[in-house]
Amino acid sequence: MSNPVFRTALKRGICLRCPKCGQGRLLHKYLKQVTLCENCSEDFTAIRADDAPPWLTIFIVGHIMAPIILTFESYKLIPLWAEITLMSVLALFLVFLILPRAKGFFIALIWALRQNKHA
Repeated sequence: MSNPVFRTALKRGICLRCPKCGQGRLLHKYLKQVTLCENCSEDFTAIRADDAPPWLTIFIVGHIMAPIILTFESYKLIPLWAEITLMSVLALFLVFLILPRAKGFFIALIWALRQNKHA
């Protein structure tokens, strides 16, 4: 799993690009997975990321938000209403930023594992 092709596929997935060619888009709209790569015609219909992207997103956002929230609570930097508003906006921003990249990562991971299996 440490081969360069595997790592390249994962990087391409995080960048929302086709894990095979790196040119075509992996998602259209916000989270809708493409069926075929527009550049190399790689078929993604059999790949389903399902619950893994939301799990990874919650995991990452939780690890980012926890120390920030604890810091704000420990030092009482701003009023509670402002803290709740700020933390909610920050958490939503992170979710909207990370979720499609997590989906791209898992699509690329599944694709790369299947390619490795057939090699």
